[in-house]
Amino acid sequence: MELAGKVAVVTGASRGLGRAIAEELARAGADVACVATRAANAEETAATVTALGRRALALGCRVERADEVDALFEDVRRAWGTIDLLVNNAGISQPMPFLAMTEENWDRHMDVNVKSVFLCTQAAVRQMKEAGRGGCIVNIGSILGRNAAPQTLGYCTSKAAVDHMTRVLAIELAKHRIRVNCVAPGYVQTDLIDTLVHDGKLTIDALERRTPLRRLGSGAEIGRAVVYIASDDAAFMTGHVMVLDGGWTAYGYL
Repeated sequence: MELAGKVAVVTGASRGLGRAIAEELARAGADVACVATRAANAEETAATVTALGRRALALGCRVERADEVDALFEDVRRAWGTIDLLVNNAGISQPMPFLAMTEENWDRHMDVNVKSVFLCTQAAVRQMKEAGRGGCIVNIGSILGRNAAPQTLGYCTSKAAVDHMTRVLAIELAKHRIRVNCVAPGYVQTDLIDTLVHDGKLTIDALERRTPLRRLGSGAEIGRAVVYIASDDAAFMTGHVMVLDGGWTAYGYL
């Protein structure tokens, strides 16, 4: 129980990586506030956390809205006290050819994938600093924060921003004993991947052939990486982007 008694907030917790991360945090002993755009969307994840023997909240918040973010973190504080861990997982991917790309598409990626990290981290850090006992921020990035793919300008740019925000925040917040790190997954079997496959943007067979380990990752593997980063075993880790991609980035050939 590496995280016994810790209070965690996970954004984008209704499904996919967010749900898997919330479950692994609960297995490690954390109480988890499960955040989705609407509270009802997070109820299944919260029920799983409760079934694992930990406290859970299902909360609704548009994480790109400052007023809603401030209210969210105040709700968690009133319920459980100061948070110890924030996982910035909320994100979208809406591939579009560059010349067809709209301003709305660009803004949506920046709002959900980048602005939310700024707003949620700021709200969490204000609590952590006031409590004076430190804390941990884990951002969920992507290998496309460093690797390029066609028709993904909004997504790639936003995830590259998350990588660098992680480093900037880490060095600024270290004096408050707040660690900031990032997990950058490769291709993981999630609802997002299933949707892209359904839309003809990806094929599972091609992804598996391109990955040296010849398989996609699992949400549980990403969740356990978050648990490690949040635990005392990683107490000297900050400003790091941990790539979990089955060898995708290391392999330089098609």
